[in-house]
Amino acid sequence: MPTMKLNSEQQAAAHYQGTARHLLILAGAGTGKTRTIIGRILFLVKQGVPGERLLMLTFTRRAAKEMLLRLHNEAGKVADNITAGTFHHFCLQVMRRVPKAFGVEDRTVIDRDDAQSLLQMIRGERLKKGEKRDFPKAASILNYISYAKNCCLELENYLLQFTELDENTMTRLVEIAREYEQRKTERRYLDYDDILHLFVQGLENNSKLRDRIAGLYQHVLVDEMQDTNPLQWRILLALSAHAQLFCVGDDAQSIYAFRGADFRNVHEFDSRLPNAEILKLQENYRSTQEILNLANWLLEQSSIDYDKKLHAHRGRGLGPILMDFESKFDEAEWIATDLQERHEAGTPWSDHMVLVRSAWSAKTLEGALIERSIPYKFVGGTSLLEAAHVKDLLSLCRAAINSYDELAWIRYLKCWPKIGDATAAKIVKQLIALDPAENPLQVLDSTLAKREDIRHGIALIQQYRSEPNTALKLGAEHLGKALSQRYDRWESRLSDLRLLSDLALRYKDLLGFVEAYTLDPISNSEAEKSDQEDCVTLITVHSAKGTEAPVCYCLGVQPGMYPHMRSLGDKEAEEEERRILYVALTRAQNELLITRAGDSSQTVFHGGSFVHAATSSYFLEYLPSQLVEYQHFGYHHGHGGGSVLDELLDFE
Repeated sequence: MPTMKLNSEQQAAAHYQGTARHLLILAGAGTGKTRTIIGRILFLVKQGVPGERLLMLTFTRRAAKEMLLRLHNEAGKVADNITAGTFHHFCLQVMRRVPKAFGVEDRTVIDRDDAQSLLQMIRGERLKKGEKRDFPKAASILNYISYAKNCCLELENYLLQFTELDENTMTRLVEIAREYEQRKTERRYLDYDDILHLFVQGLENNSKLRDRIAGLYQHVLVDEMQDTNPLQWRILLALSAHAQLFCVGDDAQSIYAFRGADFRNVHEFDSRLPNAEILKLQENYRSTQEILNLANWLLEQSSIDYDKKLHAHRGRGLGPILMDFESKFDEAEWIATDLQERHEAGTPWSDHMVLVRSAWSAKTLEGALIERSIPYKFVGGTSLLEAAHVKDLLSLCRAAINSYDELAWIRYLKCWPKIGDATAAKIVKQLIALDPAENPLQVLDSTLAKREDIRHGIALIQQYRSEPNTALKLGAEHLGKALSQRYDRWESRLSDLRLLSDLALRYKDLLGFVEAYTLDPISNSEAEKSDQEDCVTLITVHSAKGTEAPVCYCLGVQPGMYPHMRSLGDKEAEEEERRILYVALTRAQNELLITRAGDSSQTVFHGGSFVHAATSSYFLEYLPSQLVEYQHFGYHHGHGGGSVLDELLDFE
């Protein structure tokens, strides 16, 4: 077994043999947390721990895959025996082994869009016409239900604590939520949150089951610990009764509170768990010291003690530049010009990353990039599986797998000409009334006798359930007859469906594939082949964790954005905004260019600094001048400064 080369901090964590039972590794940005987890696994295996007794939990399927690949390169076949995946994937795997113990027999996993559609139906049934306008939309109701579950709160308590809804609205909303839970049970659905929720219930209500599952593992290793929510904490707590926890995370990168992530799971780790110890990784391998000095300063301004200070393994380099522009158009124009000049000087487009607070805030820059024909990919937008035509194909698969899947049946049936809501609802009503032993094709034969095309699609998928690649390929060709009439650019959309078919090659059955990609949808950028064209990465900060680039532009770092206007007055929310900016700054390897534009109503220039009416909360308000090089750019007419057309300005 090879020994991995680690620095002193990484080695102290990976080779820990002290008295503490559970470890939290506080790993600052770019300090090699993945390397440390892999080093720990290699050490444990070398100490005689069997690979099958190790469980590695991550937050994305991609992260688990990358870790296993790196582990395979270091240790060979040992990696094949390790259980690795997301929390949702692990919990579902366990529940599928003993479905009765968790009450999930014959349940179909539905994604967020389907859950929202179900809530939309219930909302429509429950509310009178005049009530609908001012009542929370289905997406908001789903957020309330999800957040309450992940935070282990009763929905009533959550609504009282975190919303300003009136009493009547709260009462009606709770009724709709109860109906939603009942409808899921009747239709044999599981939404994302049910997977964790039912798993926790099963463990906590059945000590024999808990001990049996926890006893399967000697060590549980958790990546991105700062992203865990209270429900996931309870899973780790249950497993910790038998297994030792090795959790790696960074409290300064906890930026997903809107998904239920609990900052305290890291910050209070040693006070919550008996016999726990905290170790730190502070040697950064990504950035130069000048970039880290700015990031360290940002955390030092907080009232929270983050208790770490990054130092650069690479030493010194170029200092960050802070640039002020009169308008967001000037800001976008300057970035596009700078990118073009760097590329013309021989630097690949892919060396550059632009970090934005939201997809909306990137629109002006996107226009400038398109105008100059600068190739770019946007990360943080619509994922492949959120595309309508892809959902149509998956609805066909789901309907063939589960005759009670009301939402899938309605979507699939409505793909075909001359079938609307009324016809689809009538057919679905009969399908739901079927005995589990009966085949849904019988209903289609009687209700759609002259629509062989609809029946054939279901029969096709049923025939190839154990060959998901073939099922999806034939399903796409079959459904394409209807979809090509509905969607424009069909050839481009068909390539998405072919890609889906290729991705299914690694799965032994269609249910496994549908569940895997419903749980953790792949983004278009992830699905693209690695030999894609050289391009600039435009990315939201929430999508940027784990990424890096030689040159990073942080766009729009101005009052009202850092912290965001909506967080003002909420101390915890403002503090998370600080961590979002910290994540943005620490993506840069060699150069960090911070831009801000003064054309919003809250901001005006005053002697090189910002004066703003919005709030006194602005993270760079008292930034020491020695930490950045400051530049100010005035307003330019047109695209490149003056124009001969300016001579017309004094025409009367």
